[in-house]
Amino acid sequence: MKDDLLQLAFKFIHDEIDEITYISRHDRDWYEVKELAATDPITFGILLRKLSLPNRRKALIQAFDLRTSELRTLLLGDFSESSSTISDLYHPVKYRRRFSNELLAQFGIIHRVPFEFAYKDGLVMERWDFKNFDFSGTVLTCMEDIVPLLRLSKDRNRDVNGYVLQPDTDKECYVRLESRADVIVVDLYNGDLLSLDQLMSALKSTSFTWSGFITQSVVPGYRYWTFIGAENESAIARVLESEFKYIQNDMRL
Repeated sequence: MKDDLLQLAFKFIHDEIDEITYISRHDRDWYEVKELAATDPITFGILLRKLSLPNRRKALIQAFDLRTSELRTLLLGDFSESSSTISDLYHPVKYRRRFSNELLAQFGIIHRVPFEFAYKDGLVMERWDFKNFDFSGTVLTCMEDIVPLLRLSKDRNRDVNGYVLQPDTDKECYVRLESRADVIVVDLYNGDLLSLDQLMSALKSTSFTWSGFITQSVVPGYRYWTFIGAENESAIARVLESEFKYIQNDMRL
C-alpha cells in the first residue's frame, strides 16, 4: 500500500494521473508524504506545489504527523475550542473560509514552508521568503535571548514558534524553535557565519547534546542549518532516522 501511494505520487507529479485520482486512493494516512518529506524534500516540494491548496495543507499536516488537537493548539492556543478550524484548512468545499495571515504564517512556520504554500491556491513560486516571520514571528534583540527558550516541552507533545533576530547590524536572521518532550529542534534561516557562530555558542551553553547539519528546504536551492538537542544521543538518532533520512553527515557541538 505504501509503495503504491508513492508510485501514485510520482505519477501525479509527472502528469500521468490527475489530482482527483491521486487523492481518492488515500485512506486515513498519507504514508508517502511522510516518506518524501524525510527522504527527498525537493520532490516533496514539487508535489506540494502541484496540489490544490486544501490538499497541500492536508499533505503538510500528514507529513509532520500532527494530531488535530495538537495542531489546533499550536495555531490557536491552549484554550481554543474551535473544533472546525483544522478540517476547514483542508476541506475541499470549505477552504474558501478566510483565515488570518497570522494563523497561516504560523502554519507555514510549523511546516517549514514559505507563506505562499499555506496561503495561495494554484501554482506557487519556487522561492523562499520570510513573510511567515513578518506575520507571526516574535522579535528578539540578540541570540542570547534564545537560551531561556531552549527547554523540553512539559505540558504537551510539541511547541513550535518563530523568532526574528534583529541585531545592531542590518542582517536579520530567523529561527524556528520546536520543543518536544525528548528533543529540541532549532532551524536557522538567513544566517551568516556570525549568526551561526552566535547560535552555536548559545546552544553549547545548555546542558543538552547537539547535532547540527544543513537541511534542504522544499524550495530548490534554499538550505538552512538545523540543530537537534537532547539529553541523550539516542533521542537525536531517532529524529534523524525518522525525519531526516537523507542527511548523511552531521556534526556534534
